[in-house]
Amino acid sequence: MSQELPDIDEVLKEALKHGIGGIHPGEDQLKALVESNPDGPLHFVNLLSFHPEARYPADHEFAERRMTGEEAYNGHYGPVAFRHVTQRGGRLTVLATVEQAIIGRDAHWHQVATMEYPNVAAFLDMGADPDFQAATVHRNAGLADTLVLVTRSLLPPTAP
Repeated sequence: MSQELPDIDEVLKEALKHGIGGIHPGEDQLKALVESNPDGPLHFVNLLSFHPEARYPADHEFAERRMTGEEAYNGHYGPVAFRHVTQRGGRLTVLATVEQAIIGRDAHWHQVATMEYPNVAAFLDMGADPDFQAATVHRNAGLADTLVLVTRSLLPPTAP
């Protein structure tokens, strides 16, 4: 069952505060997500590549700390994101290191994380939450690159 989707203009206005494109969803990508089938569950497959050293804004309290991008992301952004996903009925289904590429080009990804969201509204609601938004500074400081794929299972649901 679908929850009511937030107004896309409000979502975009909030997203612009944190950046569009690059390691953030682009305007067209957010609009396409809202216009897609909003029902779930949906799995967001996150390919993550980290900076060797976290890149905080100069005026941030962590700017002088010497931590890796992975430490900033996993230690400061990840726990907040996980809490917000689970509060909205989602769950973490995969969290793994990338060991190697065995087929295709060798990629620069360090980790893979797959989050399951009950529907599009849950993802958008999380993104609009001020507590979640405050944690994105750690995401931005840690990530060198990311690719997030929104997927929908082709397999029938399994019985509990």
